[in-house]
Amino acid sequence: MQTIIFPTDFSKGAKYAFDFAVAIAQKTGAQVIALNAYDLPYAETIMTHSLLDVMKKNAEEAMEKVSEQLKEAGVKHKILVQMGNPIRVVKEAVEEFKADIVVLGTKGASGLEEVLIGSNAAAILHNVDCPVLSIPKGSTFNTVDTIVYGSDFRSKKSGKALRELKAVAELFNAKIIVTHVVVNYQIDKETIAEAKARISPILEGVNHTFEVIHAESVEDGLLEFAATQGADMVALMSKNYSFFEGLFHRSLSSKVAYHASIPYLALQEER
Repeated sequence: MQTIIFPTDFSKGAKYAFDFAVAIAQKTGAQVIALNAYDLPYAETIMTHSLLDVMKKNAEEAMEKVSEQLKEAGVKHKILVQMGNPIRVVKEAVEEFKADIVVLGTKGASGLEEVLIGSNAAAILHNVDCPVLSIPKGSTFNTVDTIVYGSDFRSKKSGKALRELKAVAELFNAKIIVTHVVVNYQIDKETIAEAKARISPILEGVNHTFEVIHAESVEDGLLEFAATQGADMVALMSKNYSFFEGLFHRSLSSKVAYHASIPYLALQEER
């Protein structure tokens, strides 16, 4: 792992993600690209330009403090403050720096609040071509021993996601529990056997097991199972959407990101 993108709005939630980004960087020697995007959704006026100038100055001052913290942690880093839509800024940074992972903070929400607050982070999950690790408020980094991976046993496009998952598991020497949640249907032994035969070779060298569980919803089943296993991280393959689809699509991946009480790893579907 060489490059970590850390988007920050300087909130308390971002501070929890900062700790994870630093821990991964210290473990791998990766560079952290800390970035802040500021923008105003108004027409260009003199007042707007003045506000943008103030926002830029405040962001640059706050980012200097982030830089000092990264320096104190002994982490290689670069800071970026850019005007623009946060989703596009992160996506462009991932592409420019060929990032290996994005680490960001999330804020739990529900209902309409989930749609509004979650739109930026949810769109990032679906619009970057690397894993996204979202850290819920209150998460304290210590170690990652167990990862629960929610798997669609029928998917033939999960190779990239599984390779990303394996890399993260190897980083922490973690065990993976490949979990398929059954909701209102039956799954036959042949489908399970085929899934194991397809997944195990990709995860070779990493301690992993398979579980099939039944629940009323995939989201609830996966999170409840992760809790019973004392998992330190939950992971899913994130579907690819266009920019605007990613803004408004409330996918399973997005919902889990905002309801998880442990770090959530969004892995990328093969394009």
